Order: sequence, then structure tokens, then C-alpha cells
Amino acid sequence: MQGTGELLAWLQQEPDADAVADLAALQEHVRAHVGRGLGAEARRGLLERFGVRALDISGRFRSQLLAATLPLSRELHAAAVQLSTTLLELAAAFGTLAGERRRGVQAADEERLVVRGLTLVGEVYALAAMASAPAPAGLWRLVHGLGGGPQAVAGALTAGDAIYRRLLAVAVAQPESLTARELAWLFDFLDADGACGELSVALPQPASAGWWIDPEADAPPLALLRQAPPSGAELWYFSPTPLARALALRLGRLEAELAEAESSGVAVDAEPFGMQDADLPLGLTRLEIVSLLRRLQVRWMAPPLRELPRRQQQYTVQVCVGLRAIWALGRGVPGQGRVLEWKVLNESPGGYAIINVSGMDEAIAAGGALALRRDASEPWSVCLVRWVRSDGPGQIELGLQVIAVSYQSIQVGFRGGQLQTMAPALALAAMEPVRRHPAILAPAGTYASRRFVFVRETGHLYVAQGRALGLDLQTANIELFQYETDPYPL
Repeated sequence: MQGTGELLAWLQQEPDADAVADLAALQEHVRAHVGRGLGAEARRGLLERFGVRALDISGRFRSQLLAATLPLSRELHAAAVQLSTTLLELAAAFGTLAGERRRGVQAADEERLVVRGLTLVGEVYALAAMASAPAPAGLWRLVHGLGGGPQAVAGALTAGDAIYRRLLAVAVAQPESLTARELAWLFDFLDADGACGELSVALPQPASAGWWIDPEADAPPLALLRQAPPSGAELWYFSPTPLARALALRLGRLEAELAEAESSGVAVDAEPFGMQDADLPLGLTRLEIVSLLRRLQVRWMAPPLRELPRRQQQYTVQVCVGLRAIWALGRGVPGQGRVLEWKVLNESPGGYAIINVSGMDEAIAAGGALALRRDASEPWSVCLVRWVRSDGPGQIELGLQVIAVSYQSIQVGFRGGQLQTMAPALALAAMEPVRRHPAILAPAGTYASRRFVFVRETGHLYVAQGRALGLDLQTANIELFQYETDPYPL
């Protein structure tokens, strides 16, 4: 067992510049000193200092996850797992200490210990979500235990209750469908905003927007519309509707500011919010923030439902990842638009779940574009990456929504747009009943006004002008809008 002097010397040193080495040292000290017969006060002081160091290390890992592509490298994945294990161990130790205070005469300190524990376990959830990985085993049972009990559903809202509800809000926002940058921003936004959903022991109204929680289970909230709760169990119910309502007011203001900036010729996709708006975190551009808040508002109002059944499958498909790669593939540009082999796990008339079976060089993120076909005799279907999951290094699973069964590569430019050059885009045919008009899939930030011009080169040059009918879909990577040919000059 390490001596106390060695531990104190390590705690007083500046953190190692190598986050992995600092993590290894932290793990060694945690194993040597936590739960080794120390008194309550000594344990608390030690846990406090370990917690601070662990959060510092996690902050540096977050930076690496923001810069990483999926799936994670073997080294980064292993380090993230080790960090999560240590954070959970410390969080559980805070929970144990809080339980001792609850039974003793020092109950006033219980809330501060709960906050420390929930902060650490929340960091684990953030790391897992940013890596598109499942929550570690035991995480949700620990979350419910730290944030649970009658104090979580009645009386004044404490700091621990607020953290617990914010974790629930992230869980019901479909984190697997968000990018690492969006997730990091969302956690910071909820921490700064202070808004919380409703938690009670009574069925929420409307039930269509409600989620049920079994506090004894190691599971996140489950939508009432997707799965009926078990009868006879003591359940909690969570409703994110108040978050959606609060978001609507903020979103209206941001959309008005965005429209004003666009009309003034300000490059709205170049400078992050936060420099002018002190109440919004840094990390995303104006367009990205508005796009994210729109999606969050919809998901917090009602959980999305799967309308079409999926059939289990096992066959190989060809895949091309990324809008620009798909565009280059459609133009027949040599050396671009690399085609990979993936395996279909299940399919429905509207989409697929696929898993990689060959090497990965392309960056994949939720909200991106992907083209798929079964073999060279078929046209390429264009899909939206709805969600990304990665259970381990080198492995990645995608949920896809088909948005077109064929496409043409074009270039598009909007009147009043920030870019003076034409942007690569995909022309998609109408697809009843989902889409009555033809549509264009373009990089995020391309859509700038109703009028635009597009160019198609298919043996001969074709130039036309169009009138956009409104933005149908927008993510951090792409935007989709329907249009009709405009016979009037620009």
C-alpha cells in the first residue's frame, strides 16, 4: 500500500501533461487509498481531491473526443473505458459516504456529497455519449440511487435533483443521434441554463410526452408510447415538456437574430455564439446552435416512434460516406468517393441498420449523408445517418433513413448567400408520400434565401433556377429542402 506522503506529494504536483499517464497514476492512488479503513472525514477529503483530479483528466479527454473520428482508436477507447471506471468508482464512494451521513447526525452534508457523485457519474455519461458508446454497466442504477428517493420527486428542487433531471433530459434527447460537438455543447447548455424537466410519481399529462423510470433498474428512461411500464412496480415519471416550452422562447429569439444577421450580410456560420451571448456556451456556430435547438425541441415535445417494422437481415452492401464523397462519386471523379463494404443487420421500407465489415478511413457522424447499394447493378440510395453506436474500437453501427432511391450530382448557389462559389449538392427526385416535390441535399449553411440557381453536368451543361419551398431538414452536417423550378429571372 502506498504511503500517505507519496499520495500528498502527487496531489500537490501539477497534473501530468500526458492525460493517459495522469489517469494511470490516479487509478493507482484510488485503488490504494479509497475504502482502506479511513475515517469518514479523511475519506471525504480524499474523495474531494480525487474527484477534482478526475474531472480535470476527463476535461482533457473530452478535447480528444471532440477531435477524434468514429470509431475510436484502440488506445483512446481503452483510456476512455479506464477513465469511466475510475469516475464511477469515485461516484459510488461519494454515494456510500452520503448514505452514512444520511443515517448519522451530519445529514446536512449529504446533499453536497450527492452533488459530487452525480457530477462524476454525469461525466461518465458525457464521455460515453460523445464516443457513441453505450452507458457502462451500473451507470443508470447509480444515477437513480444518487438522485433518487422521495427528495427527487417532492419538495424543493435541490442541486442534486437538478443534475439528475438534466441527465434524464439528455437521455431522452436521443444522444446517439448527436455529434460529439453537439453533445458537449448540450451538457454545458443544460448546466448553465438551469432548466429542468418534471419528475413525479404520477403519470404525466399528456402521457404521449412522458417517460417512465424504474429506480431499481440499470436502465435509462423509457418512453410511455414505446413500451408500457410494468404493473405493480414503484415507478417515477419524467416529462421534458417544460424544457421544450422554455426552448421555444429562446429559439424564437435566436432565429430572429439569425435572420437579421443573414439580411445584414454577416457570416453566420463563421463565428460561434457566446462571444456576444453570454448565456450560451461556446463550441458551436450560430447555424449549428439553431439547428440543434430545433431538433431538441421536437424530441422533448414527444418521443419519435418507429412507424415501419424492421426485418433481420444478413447481407453485404456497398457504402459511400459523406456528402462530398457521394457528390464526387456521382460525377465520376477518379480517386474520390471511396466505396466500402458494410453488412446490413436489419431493414425496413424506410431505412437500415448497418455495421462496418472493412477498414474505416472516413469520418462518420450522426446527421451526415451516406449512399448505399446492394451491388453495382443498382442505383445508389441516399440516406441520412440517424444514429451512431460504437461498442468497441474499430466497430461502428449506423441507423439510416432513406431519403432518396437515386440522385444526381449538381452545384447550387443561393442569392444572398455567404459563399461566392457554388456548393456541391445532390438533386433528389420527389418521393411520395414523404416528399411531394424534388429536393436538394446540400452542406449545412448553404440554404440562404428562396431563390437559387443550380448546375448539372450530365453529358451536357444544364443550368436552371429554382424556388425553395422551405427547409425540411437540418443537422450539423447537411440540410434538405424541397424546391420547384422558378420560371422568373433572378
